[in-house]
Amino acid sequence: MVGGGSCFPKDVSALIHTADDYGYETQLLKAAVSVNQRQRLIAIEKLQQALKILKGKTVGLLGLTFKPDTDDLRDAPALDLIEQLHRLGTKIKAFDPLVSQTGMRHGLSNVMVETDAERLADGCDALVLVTDWKQFRTLDYDKMAKLMNNPVMIDGRNYLDQETLEKAGFRYIGIGR
Repeated sequence: MVGGGSCFPKDVSALIHTADDYGYETQLLKAAVSVNQRQRLIAIEKLQQALKILKGKTVGLLGLTFKPDTDDLRDAPALDLIEQLHRLGTKIKAFDPLVSQTGMRHGLSNVMVETDAERLADGCDALVLVTDWKQFRTLDYDKMAKLMNNPVMIDGRNYLDQETLEKAGFRYIGIGR
């Protein structure tokens, strides 16, 4: 999940547009935008490899916001994941420390937003870490694994401790590892 700040895509698009106005070709900037968009969907590929068929499965998203300690959902990678998972017929659950508290639901009509991580895990076929919230390092992964249909963790930020998750019973899949 490549970041760059919530303004990155908007700023690069503005640069591309301005360069186009002056007749300059911006291949590197266009490539950066393309790579940034593709990175967001690697979690879908990992889910398909782990679960084979996503239709009818339940996937839980750990984190929704663009970055930790904010309630900013503008251009958040989670929104792209939600769109693709919904298109593939997946039931989507999510837990985010701020979004779950505030009741914000902008762009989340196809998502069951849970009030804690254990409720998120309950009945899921896989979890995807989307936002690297500090408290996600110390969740009760032993209990969460037992609540899941299939304890798979896609770590979209390579943030969690693989050994801890595997001891808890998860099949850990990092992105870029």
